[in-house]
Amino acid sequence: MEPSNRAPHGSASADRRPPTEDEPEGIAWKGALAVALVVGSLVAWRACSTPEGERSSAPAPSGASPGALAPVDPNAPGQPPAPRCTPASPTPFVIGDAPPAPRAPGRGEGGGEAESAQDLAPFAVEIGRGTTFSGGFAVGAQREAEGGAVAMVATLSADGAQGKLVRLARSRGDMDPPVVAGAGGAILAAMIEPNAGGRAIKIARVEGEHVTWGAEFAEGRDESLALDVAVSGERAVVVWDDVTRDGKRSRIMLASTDVATLRSVTSPRPVSRPSTDAEMPRVLRRPGGYWLAYVARAEEPARGASAKDDHVDEDTAAAGETITQQWVEVVPLDETGALTAAPRAVTPKDGHVLAYDLTLGEDDGLILTFRDDDTPSGSIGGRISAVLVRLGGVGEPRVLAGGEREPDAPPEAALGLGAGVPALLPGSGGRGSQAAGARPGAAAWLAVANASGPTLLAALTARGEIEDGLRAEPALGRGEPIAASPEALLVAQPAGRAMKLSVLRCAPAAAAR
Repeated sequence: MEPSNRAPHGSASADRRPPTEDEPEGIAWKGALAVALVVGSLVAWRACSTPEGERSSAPAPSGASPGALAPVDPNAPGQPPAPRCTPASPTPFVIGDAPPAPRAPGRGEGGGEAESAQDLAPFAVEIGRGTTFSGGFAVGAQREAEGGAVAMVATLSADGAQGKLVRLARSRGDMDPPVVAGAGGAILAAMIEPNAGGRAIKIARVEGEHVTWGAEFAEGRDESLALDVAVSGERAVVVWDDVTRDGKRSRIMLASTDVATLRSVTSPRPVSRPSTDAEMPRVLRRPGGYWLAYVARAEEPARGASAKDDHVDEDTAAAGETITQQWVEVVPLDETGALTAAPRAVTPKDGHVLAYDLTLGEDDGLILTFRDDDTPSGSIGGRISAVLVRLGGVGEPRVLAGGEREPDAPPEAALGLGAGVPALLPGSGGRGSQAAGARPGAAAWLAVANASGPTLLAALTARGEIEDGLRAEPALGRGEPIAASPEALLVAQPAGRAMKLSVLRCAPAAAAR
């Protein structure tokens, strides 16, 4: 018989030898079968012991149909939450000189990450709070140029695709960027400038690339640079803090101007209580007028010293930052800027408010978020809480993040905050912002920026309650939201000596599905 041209499966024909008397022919195939069973058992054991998340991410076998593997539900338990924000434009608008793109490490250069372009460099661009107007977004900015600092206004279209800079003036001294407010198709900008008598607040209107200067108000020589402006109808209200003539306390000052002519309508006048040491004012437009908020302060003895001690040994007294009791007071104003009620405390008077922010809430009320912390400024700890203020009363503050978690508190209440402070921005679910037939959105967005980690973002209801968890957002990264329209967030991100502005479209996870 001629030899067969077919070799046995898995072996070469030259290796085949005839069976001997001690090795029957059936032994060979039985051994191969045993080896196959052992290998198959090991493969099956490994597949069963692999975590579910790893099996879901493994590639499908060659030749498998697209539906052979079940899709991963991002909202299922154990899966990362679905993204809530997506970029509205492919490239950001850059103010200043952006650093070159980081070079990826080559072979032999180690596995370290490339240097981050998010770190601030000396003489970097500074920006303030943003605003919206009929042309999109606007923000006050300041950068080194012309042999000194130059104040300007940056504008972006609603989708972030087009941006431009409008120069205001040279900024003398170590001042903050201009504060801006939308006025229809124009933008009002307020900035502090030193003069022979101390400092002055200058008001300008920006329309396109044209700048018109108007009223000036004396600001005094106090250390604070706190300033805010808001527009309601034909009037604009400007608020700031200034020391009293005897220098013993600070007070909140208010003045108003005509938006069209920029002429002064009312002269500067104090609006906080005469017995209150007040600072850090904010003003927000509401239907029929404004909401005014500020921090009120009561002096406390330094830590380690008794309030009853008349004599403290300066050599043995503990050095450090004095922690004072601070709370937030709120008062409604009419369209002329006149008070319509007495100021009232809306946070506990035995608290230690370090920072706060505000936006409109339910029934034209005010949502106010604040960070309360009895540790030195910039340290890790504290709580972020929210309170709803109406013309008829004040709700109870509720903890949103940080501190000890109460039994009925959301999971975010136990989240560590680092040294972040809250920023509150209006959403698409607020009063008058929801278009007919549009999907529901957040009434407000809470953002907590932190230099040591990514920015945390949460959707809030119109009552200031967390609707969608406080967590990092991939598209946001370390960026800081500075303004919001009903459709999007304006985000600022430092890049060396430059500042990048971009627009994100965001919606709560429930609405995004």
